[in-house]
This record gives sequence, C-alpha cells and structure tokens, in this order.
Amino acid sequence: MAAQLPDRILYNQEYYNLFTNPLEMYWKHKKRPRFCPRDDCRRGYIATWEIRDNQLLLREIDGLVRRAFPLWGKNVVRYNMGKLFGRRQTVVKASWFSGKLRIPIGKMIMFADNGYDSRFASEIIVSITEGKIDRIVTLDTTNQKLIINEEAANRAS
Repeated sequence: MAAQLPDRILYNQEYYNLFTNPLEMYWKHKKRPRFCPRDDCRRGYIATWEIRDNQLLLREIDGLVRRAFPLWGKNVVRYNMGKLFGRRQTVVKASWFSGKLRIPIGKMIMFADNGYDSRFASEIIVSITEGKIDRIVTLDTTNQKLIINEEAANRAS
C-alpha cells in the first residue's frame, strides 16, 4: 500500500496530520458507506478531528460515495457529517474510539511508502478511552525522550 493521505486534527489551536483513523472503529458499529477509494486515500474519506475539553471530537468528514438513483443510475456524491449523523450535527464526541492517536511533528526522519509507517523528529501520542483523553505524551525520537504532558495528565484524573 502506498503512503496515504492522513486525517487532520486540531490540537492547541493548530492543525496537524493524524496518523490514526478513529472513524474506522465507528464502522464496526454502523454500516460503512461505499466510499470511492483513491490510490493516495484507500479509505475514501478524510476526517477532521479536534481535541477539546479533554475529548476527541469529530468535526468533519469529506469523501465521495457512489449512490444509486432510480432515474439516473449510479452517481458519485459528496459524503459529510450531515449524511452520517444528521443535518444538525456539527461536532460529535468520538465515544466509539478507544486507543492511541499518533500526531507526527517536525521533520520526517524516515520515509516509508506504506500507510503511516514514516517516522518523524517527534510525535504526540494521545491515549483515549471512549472518546475521553487519558494521557498525552510527546515522543522525542531525535533525543530519545518521552515527555509527559502534565496538564493533560492532570485533567484526565
């Protein structure tokens, strides 16, 4: 598999790439739409996330799906938050997700043409249980250090 376009995440008022796809866990509970895959995005969508108020929030989904229309046959239409959660939903807590988020920071130090296998100077690792932030640490690959974000650790307790 070639390197893939990542989801995005808003963290501390800055957008980053997200090398985890939390929405994939959601599809285990709900039927996955038939997204139109691309070589650089086989899952067929890009989701935008946010870490706010000690929670992981889904802000947007941008993808294309094939839909059958009785008179026109199959067409490709845009898929977004309104189609998944209802028209009024603008932000949804990711209560279905438990796991770790991987947010690469800084210079790429090792390229891998396989999914999200590339490595970076540092990475923020966010541990989450049912959409709630448990712990945020920074892995400093260059200096081989693990830095615990005390503010996040204190909020989680």
